[in-house]
Amino acid sequence: MGTGACVISIQDEVARAVQTLQAALDAHPERRADLMEDCVLRGAPRPYACLAIGRGPDTAAGEVMGATPPLPDDPEERLLRRLRAAVMPLDLLNPIAPCIQLGVGVGTLPASFGAELAPEMDYSVRRPLDVRSLLDRGMPDPERSGLIPVMREEIAAALQRTPDWLRIAPPDMQGPFNIAHALLGDEAFLLPVSEPGAFHDFMSAITDFWLALHDNLRTWIGPARYPPFPKWTCRITECSANLVSEQFYVEHVLPHDRKIAERLGAVGIHPCSGPHVYRVTLRELPNVIYTEAGNVEKTAAGAISVPEALREIGDRPIILVIGQELPPGQEEAFIRRDLDLARDNPRLTFGYTGMHWRKSDEELIRELHRRLDDYWQETTARA
Repeated sequence: MGTGACVISIQDEVARAVQTLQAALDAHPERRADLMEDCVLRGAPRPYACLAIGRGPDTAAGEVMGATPPLPDDPEERLLRRLRAAVMPLDLLNPIAPCIQLGVGVGTLPASFGAELAPEMDYSVRRPLDVRSLLDRGMPDPERSGLIPVMREEIAAALQRTPDWLRIAPPDMQGPFNIAHALLGDEAFLLPVSEPGAFHDFMSAITDFWLALHDNLRTWIGPARYPPFPKWTCRITECSANLVSEQFYVEHVLPHDRKIAERLGAVGIHPCSGPHVYRVTLRELPNVIYTEAGNVEKTAAGAISVPEALREIGDRPIILVIGQELPPGQEEAFIRRDLDLARDNPRLTFGYTGMHWRKSDEELIRELHRRLDDYWQETTARA
């Protein structure tokens, strides 16, 4: 190496990434998801819509939905990647937050049960496991199984290398039935009939593990760095419940979800757009403070509309996260109708995807975003 060469340590790169995120947050209060979420939690009006508008994958440009580069082995390298990713939504004028999320997505908790994960498929479970072998293993260790040691290393690195304003979010915890479906495959739909006792025992083990890991993560991260918004802290995802009936859910899944909701005292639900899932979770689960709704074209059980979702909520102080696919040619009017709802209901957030858009449409998306930001300022922010 010649004289004058400079070697930048990973610690220096992390520090620079923190500075870049801090500068972006300071420069763009209108894109601060954390400030928006604070208003939503309090049911208070907010100065900026802080909406997200994205596009579908551009397969012609080589984009593959769900493909994820493997994370580095070194915890500080992982931390660096997450910090750099935290500012990337700004490219499309989408919200950013002083927050990083642990784990590798949907497969994070299934890994503790011995599942092999597939990075090329968004770290989903590569092949199903047998329920008897899973029951024989018992509940996984909520401190040392699967990816938990990897997450603990990353928590330690973040606590050491980043300032207190950076939140550390738990992984995608999914929910007991989603995890059971990931681990068992289609047997998750058959076992409640053929072996109801075994299925109940397995769901109980998943639920107990879910709660134990949740408690550990809160402790390891600490209250100062743990994010307050339900999306990060207490959300049960119910994608797989869209593949079963309401009766099946009530009989075989609800008791385990209820255990989580009662234990946490506040819980969020991702119903994955399904109308019957949305309704049954909102009606049957206690302590729901957050749910999601919106039009999605290709679903197993249909999609609940935003007006229907709001009617179900009524006057309860429940956050509604709107997530919708946009109709081609009607994008702006479609989003404006949702933004207008915030004049009477500040507990709404807004997220949209144009599945018909491609990489070449990104400037169009930015221009749409700017017009909608202006619309919010002219109507809702000044109302």
